[in-house]
Order: sequence, then C-alpha cells, then structure tokens
Amino acid sequence: MTDYDPGVLDKLSDTSLLKRIDPLGMLDLVLKFPAQCREAVALSNSFTSEPTDRAEIRNIVSTGLGGSAIGGDFARVIVEDLGNVPFQVNRDYSLPHFVNKHTLVLAGSYSGNTEETLAAYQAAKSMEAQMSVVTSGGAIRKLAEENGDPFAIVPGGQPPRSATGYMFFPMLAYIQKRGLLNRDITPDINETLALLDSMPGKIGPDIPATDNPAKRLAISLFGRLPVIYGSQGYRGAVAYRWKCQFNENSKLAAFSNVLPEQNHNEILAWTLAQTQAKNWSVVFLRDPNEVKDTPRIARRVEVVKDLLGEATQIHEVWAEGESLLARMFHLIYFADYVTVYLAYLHGICPTDIAGIDHLKQELSHLK
Repeated sequence: MTDYDPGVLDKLSDTSLLKRIDPLGMLDLVLKFPAQCREAVALSNSFTSEPTDRAEIRNIVSTGLGGSAIGGDFARVIVEDLGNVPFQVNRDYSLPHFVNKHTLVLAGSYSGNTEETLAAYQAAKSMEAQMSVVTSGGAIRKLAEENGDPFAIVPGGQPPRSATGYMFFPMLAYIQKRGLLNRDITPDINETLALLDSMPGKIGPDIPATDNPAKRLAISLFGRLPVIYGSQGYRGAVAYRWKCQFNENSKLAAFSNVLPEQNHNEILAWTLAQTQAKNWSVVFLRDPNEVKDTPRIARRVEVVKDLLGEATQIHEVWAEGESLLARMFHLIYFADYVTVYLAYLHGICPTDIAGIDHLKQELSHLK
C-alpha cells in the first residue's frame, strides 16, 4: 500500500466517529446485504397466484427508477446470457410502443409510490401487457391486487439503493418461473450467496486498510472524480451501478462507460482531460475470464490503460466467482463498501438524500 495520510486511515478506524457521520446506519445495511439476499431468495416463492389465460411471452420490459431499476439492469444481464427473449429496461413514465399482450412487464418500485413507475404500470395495463410487481407496498401493490396481477412483497423501510437484493432476486425467480431461462439458475444463486457471505471478512469495516482493498481504493479516490469503465458485458451494468453509488452514497460526481463503446468516442476525451480536471481517477471493472473468452477486450483494456497512464490514476477491481451471477454481485457488493467508506472520508452522511427529497417535494405541488 502506498503512503496515506494517517488521519485519513484513522477516520476509517474510528467507530464512534463513523456512527456520528452516519447516524442512519448505511454501513449496517451494507453489512446486512448478504442476509438480505438470502431473505429475498426465500421471498421469491411468495408471488401471488397467476392468471390462467396467458399469451406467449415474446419480450420483457422492466420498468422502474433509481435503486428500484437497477435490479432490472441485472436481470437483463442474466436473461441476455441464459434467456430466450429480448429484454429492455425502461426508466420513464411511458413504455415502448411494441409492448402488447406478448410482453412481460416487470414493475419494480421499492416504496410502491414511484410516480414514473405507477404511470408505466397504468400504460402497461392499457397495452394489455402481462404484469409482475415487486414492491414493499404502497399504491402499486394496491393496483396489482385490484387487477389480479402477481406481486411479491419485500420488507420496506430502507433506501432503495440498499435494497438491491430485495428488488432483484424475486424478479429473477419470476422470470425463471415463467420459463424464460434455458436452465435452472439455483446453483448460481447458491454460489452467489456463499460468496457474499465471505466478503465482509475481507473488506468489512473491521478489516484494516492495509489488508482491505475496498478501503484502499476509497482512500485512493479521496478528493478525486471517479470514472468507472466496465471491460465488457455485465461489467457495463455494474459500472453504472458504481457510478450511481458514488452519486448517492458518496455525494460525488462520477462517470461510467463500457468497452468497446468507450474506444469509439470517450477515449479521445482524455487528450485534453487534464485541462478540465486534474483529479480524475479511472477504475476498470475486470472479469477473470476476459483473456480466455474475449482476448480482444482484454487487449483493449491494456491499450486504454497505456493511453491513460500519463493522465490519471488507474485502478482495477477483478470480479470473483465461477458463475456470471456471482461475479456480478461480487463487483456490486464491493462498490457498496467503497462508496460508503468514501463518504466517511469526506465526513458526509451516506444515507442522506436531501436533493432527491427536495425534488419530490417540489413535484408534489403539481396537479
């Protein structure tokens, strides 16, 4: 580990200080995430009864916003790898015009009252789509009950971004229940749960920075603007999750992109990047199978690292696990720790979302 300011290191080791910074306990929620995922898997069997007259499903649309939508991003990744129909993630009031009775619309709203998702739900009903809802309650639960749509209820009372397990695993189970995956994904889920259980012992708050790669990365990013590059595929969805966690937990601007798309435009932005900001840092999200399965992607990463090496700090986080699901959730969970640690380094509460709350309050005045 490079030399760091001892005061910065002490901040991540001072339990009483961290509790003062984060009185709402975001770090506690991070530590409970493996248990949340186990609970979510168990809840996956709790969907209400199915309508009997169902048309063939020819495409899937997940609709939601923010922390409730990210589960749809990850479900899309799994369906693209193991599924047999197209999958699109929708973050809007309206739905694509192709939605019809052959579309499965997965509506995810953790609170149950997200106005965009409620509007999209109503649009889906008018387009005769088949519905499935994951929520902790609220108005969307009432709508699902009234319309006889299958829904799963998950525990509420925490920020949506910390409820990814609740929003993802029931959605994935419903997709499998409808026969839209080409094999049983249970072994992948079991591996993922075991991997998550092991991670607090490696990157949790009790592990000192000298032995904790999540703390070391947070310390390296302190005072800098993170740019997260997914090396391909699912790493692009996870890179966007990292970006959002930096935004919400760390209260920092951040950017994300994915290769090879980055190589066709954003790579040139680094030509003059230092004239715009001298404190950017790049984090590459990597997969251990890259070199074997996609050697051209692996080579692209190395070339980009060489090009950027003079302009910025470069870091790499490698996914762990055998299945795609496990590797994806390893990177997801790693980001939770990094972004909360970074909030602590800045002395800011990771749970607070005053800006989002203000916007919702202003919108509530509109008819």
